[in-house]
Amino acid sequence: MLNINLITINKIYIRLLNSSVLAVIGLTLGLVPEIAIRSLALEDSPIAVSQSQFAHAQEFTPEETENYAKAGYQVELLRRQVYQKIKDSMRQPPPEIVCDRQETLDSLQAEVREIASRYCDRSREIVQQNNLTVDRFNELKRHYDRQEGFYQQVQNILLKLQN
Repeated sequence: MLNINLITINKIYIRLLNSSVLAVIGLTLGLVPEIAIRSLALEDSPIAVSQSQFAHAQEFTPEETENYAKAGYQVELLRRQVYQKIKDSMRQPPPEIVCDRQETLDSLQAEVREIASRYCDRSREIVQQNNLTVDRFNELKRHYDRQEGFYQQVQNILLKLQN
């Protein structure tokens, strides 16, 4: 019984962490994350998928999926550190910071702007070190938000990485 509860809690934690990671990455790279609250009733409803969406889904290779999961995980770990550092510096939660929207950086105090700029640069490096361009990463992010199958593939990779 205890094992089942720990497994369930671990799955919930991983899903929450991964959702947070990808939402932050999206914000960092200039995307507006979609927050979806799924009810059990809606999960059984049919979802229409156009041919173009289906064809697009076939463009993601297993290697890209794994690279996306790794990059997202690494950026989330970095984001947590930077968030705390900025929060401590400002003595309050940081405002919205979007790396490709310069005005969100310009409105920050000089010290915080420097921290945020380093974070943005490092996030881009992480994405590139995982053999993705920022544009391709963003494509994968949009697909992750819309397609349950792709979402599950990423979750499975993240689970393997944590073991």
